[in-house]
Amino acid sequence: MDTSVLSVGIGIGTSTTSMVVSRLLVQNTASCFSVPRVAITGAEIVYRGEIYQTPQAEGDRIDADAVVSLLEEEYRRAGITPEQVQTGAGIITGESSRKENAALVTERMSRLAGEFVVDTAGPDLESIIVARGAGTAQYSEEHGCSAVNFDIGGGTPPTLRSFTAASW
Repeated sequence: MDTSVLSVGIGIGTSTTSMVVSRLLVQNTASCFSVPRVAITGAEIVYRGEIYQTPQAEGDRIDADAVVSLLEEEYRRAGITPEQVQTGAGIITGESSRKENAALVTERMSRLAGEFVVDTAGPDLESIIVARGAGTAQYSEEHGCSAVNFDIGGGTPPTLRSFTAASW
């Protein structure tokens, strides 16, 4: 039997910050005599938030108060409270993960929901996550080939962005 779970995903990137609310259907596929094995059997996006420019503070810092404020506003717009959220993930990616107060932002973000996975992913891990999320890794596996995923993020130097775009 499927169970409905409310999930929130928050991304704080070098250039942009956004939030998505999903309703996941999950099912324990293990027998009653084994360790639970939960599978997602369905997913529906119930709210897709605005895309904001990631708030910056003086120096090499993210404006943690502004990030929390905009996420609180997104919860309000979605018509939910953090207490209603059963699972989710928040991640600080790219160059934002290198900001001197990234850990503080992670801590503040984790207070917005209980059973959240909140972490930072530097530029190297971010590329792996993006390739999985975009389906590039699955495509490579299904077709027995190498596939490339280009993610030209906000932390990419303008000269490299121009070079990359011009080389297409």
